[in-house]
Amino acid sequence: MNSGMTANTDVAIVGGGSAGASLASALARGGLGVTVLEATTEFPDRVRGESMQAWGVAEARELGAEAVLLAAGAHVAQQWNPYAAGHGELPPLPMDMMVPGIPGSLNLRHPDACQALLDDAAARGATVLRGVAHIELTRDGASSTVAYDVDGQGQALQTSLVVGADGRNSTVRKQVGITLEHQEATSHIAGLLVDDLNGVPAEFDAVVSDSDRFTLLFHQGNGRARAYLCVGDSAQKAFAGPEGTRRFLERWNDSAYPWGKDVAAGTPAGPCSTYPGDDTWTAQPFADGVLLIGDAAGHNDPIIGQGLSIAMRDARTARDLVLGGARTAEAFAPYGAERMQRMERLRLIADVLAAVQAEDADNRPARHAYFLEKMGSLDPELFPLLIAGFAGPETMPEESVKLPWVERIRAA
Repeated sequence: MNSGMTANTDVAIVGGGSAGASLASALARGGLGVTVLEATTEFPDRVRGESMQAWGVAEARELGAEAVLLAAGAHVAQQWNPYAAGHGELPPLPMDMMVPGIPGSLNLRHPDACQALLDDAAARGATVLRGVAHIELTRDGASSTVAYDVDGQGQALQTSLVVGADGRNSTVRKQVGITLEHQEATSHIAGLLVDDLNGVPAEFDAVVSDSDRFTLLFHQGNGRARAYLCVGDSAQKAFAGPEGTRRFLERWNDSAYPWGKDVAAGTPAGPCSTYPGDDTWTAQPFADGVLLIGDAAGHNDPIIGQGLSIAMRDARTARDLVLGGARTAEAFAPYGAERMQRMERLRLIADVLAAVQAEDADNRPARHAYFLEKMGSLDPELFPLLIAGFAGPETMPEESVKLPWVERIRAA
C-alpha cells in the first residue's frame, strides 16, 4: 500500500468526528503534532448524536469545544418539558440547574458539529486529511506505522500514539484485537430532522410518554428540530422503506405532546433512520501506543442521548493523559477504569428508561404508572439515578446502582 513518503507525527487520530476532532484541537493547542485521518469528504447525517447533556457540555467547555459549537449555531435548551398520555404536562426538568455554571443541554445538527470541530482542529495546527481509506496499523515497540490511501496514493505516518476515534465499526479496534462486550437491544430509536416548526415553542425541548412509544424533540433553532421515536422490537422496521418518513411523521398526530400535529405537518430535512438500542463496552479500550475514544471504545443505548457527552469526557480525559506523556497500556488504565464505571451507570439508566418507555410489554400502562409515581414523589433511590443522565453518571448514588430497577419495573 505505502508507495509514498512516511511522515512523522506525535499523535495520529483515525476519525475526525466529534471525539476525534475535539481531541485533535486540544492536543494541538497543547503543542503536539497531530494528524487526523478522516474517511469522509463530507460528514453524513447519521440521525443520532445531536443533543449534548449538561455534564457533556461541561466537558466540552473544558476542552474548548463548547465555544466552537456555539459559534456554529448550537441551540441551548435550558429546560425539558415532559408529557405523558393521560397525565398531560408534568413538572419541567431544569437543564440549567444540572451542572453549576452550565446553561443547559446543547443541540446541533451532527454534520455541522463535526465540521466545526474539525475546522477548529485545523485552525489550531492539526493536519487534517479527508477521503482516507485502507488504513493499516503496524506496531513495533514504542512506535507505530499507520499506512493509508488518500486520493489514490499510498502514504504512511510514523507515530508514538494512534487514537481510534473511528466509530462503532472501528478499524483501529479490530486491528489491535480489542473486542467489545455486547448487550442486545430491547428497543429501537428512529430519528428525523424536521423543518418548518415555527408554530412549535422552541424555548424548551420535549420528552413524551405515549402508550406505545417514547418520543423526543430537540430544537436546533430557526424552526428546525430533531425528532425521535423510541419503540419496541416489534416495531423496529416501522419506519423503513420509501414510506418510512411519512409513517414517522404520522405517529406524532396522536402524541401526548400538545404540538404533535405541528410536528407531523413539518418538512423532512434529512433521512429517517432507525438504530437498535444496544450497548457495547470494554474494560480495556487501549493497548501500548493505542487509545480508543468515542463509539470506537463502546457505545451506550441511544434512548438516553449520551453519545456526545461520552465523546467529550473521553476526549478530555485522553487530552489530560496524552499531554501528561501517557503512551502505554499501563498509563491509560485509569481512563479504562473510569470509563467502565461510567458506561455501566449509563447502561443502567438506559435499561430503566427502555423498560418503562419503549420495550414491548403487555403491562406498559402499569410500568408507566409505577415510574411516574416514583418520579413524581422524587423517590430518593430512583430520581437521582435518572438525574445522573443529565448531571453526570458519577453523581449517581451507589445505593441506586445496586437496586434491581429493571426487574421491579417489568414486574409492575
